[in-house]
Amino acid sequence: MQHLKEFLIRIQTFDLRVIEDDIQLEWGTNEKKHVKTYDLTYETQYYDSFSYRSELRVLKDMAFLDLLILNKDLILLQLAELSKVRNRFKEFWTNYNQHYSEMNLVYHRSFIISVRLEYLFIVNNLQSDSADIEVTAKFAEDLGDSVKLREKFLMELIYAAENFIKPKITEVDFKKRMNAQLPGQEAAKVEEAPAEIENTNEAKEVNEPAIVVQETTYQPELSEEQAAIAKIVGYYPTFKHGAAVQLFDLLKAYFVPEDHAALEKLLLYDEAPTAPLVFRGFATQLADAFKQLYDANLIVGCRKSDLEKWIAPKFMYLSQQSEPRELPEGYLSGLMSENTRPCKSPILKIEQKEAQFFILPTPRNKK
Repeated sequence: MQHLKEFLIRIQTFDLRVIEDDIQLEWGTNEKKHVKTYDLTYETQYYDSFSYRSELRVLKDMAFLDLLILNKDLILLQLAELSKVRNRFKEFWTNYNQHYSEMNLVYHRSFIISVRLEYLFIVNNLQSDSADIEVTAKFAEDLGDSVKLREKFLMELIYAAENFIKPKITEVDFKKRMNAQLPGQEAAKVEEAPAEIENTNEAKEVNEPAIVVQETTYQPELSEEQAAIAKIVGYYPTFKHGAAVQLFDLLKAYFVPEDHAALEKLLLYDEAPTAPLVFRGFATQLADAFKQLYDANLIVGCRKSDLEKWIAPKFMYLSQQSEPRELPEGYLSGLMSENTRPCKSPILKIEQKEAQFFILPTPRNKK
């Protein structure tokens, strides 16, 4: 298990560097100050630090080979330990989203302590707050990118191990097992559910939208065994009739015209883009948009975690340096599933009047 040990130590160790740099202290001015700052760029996947990503990928693959020689019970024990590491990343994102802001150029020197990085992980070369070392916006963003990359490979290892021991089941077998355990009337609904959900796609004409929406929200209470089977098949986000069209009309302004067709196919027809679509705004804004639709019951048929998993591979966002950034599930979960820090500059609001709903743009916040 040496490779698994090395992988877990590596993804939980942060080696901070102290460098000298000229930084901008205030918006609206080109004045810069020469200071000492923390640096973590080399432990991200951007700029000239691609070797770190390659290192983690190799360590992850070798760790998986360690798991393959174990029996199922031992793999389950290792998965339980990996889940504890994943929970530490989740706690980090909760703390990070409370203190990170896209508008900050310089953070308080206690930022690293505030996000509890040194408590959750191993942090080398961290100085006291009294040290003359600044925490810049670039470092805060690099820290988030570094954690995203570490968590990405952790989740790949967890998914690979889960799939290795997961019983193989077809959709036909799933329906049979569900029908065998549910009462007759509910079983019939489960048998018909895929067709009903399919009819809610924006691409198809629906004669009775009210009935369809009601049917897609049907979720029978499942036993533990049924829930395990359902997890294999997976819940899936479905837009309420009319929601996808309104969302597309609002969101398309945040994407380059060349991506409009792919965005429309994704939202209206559920055709995944060949490459992630770059949202020209903050990650918090995109996450908040989908979160609002989910909370308003305009996206149904899934849990919030399933929605996060659906969003992650399909979108990217722009950093302060106008660099495309990924939206991994863990990061999205910190933005969507936690209620600790609402989006400060949402791009939409939802108004509902009787049976109608309207997805409307919000005015720009005035400084």
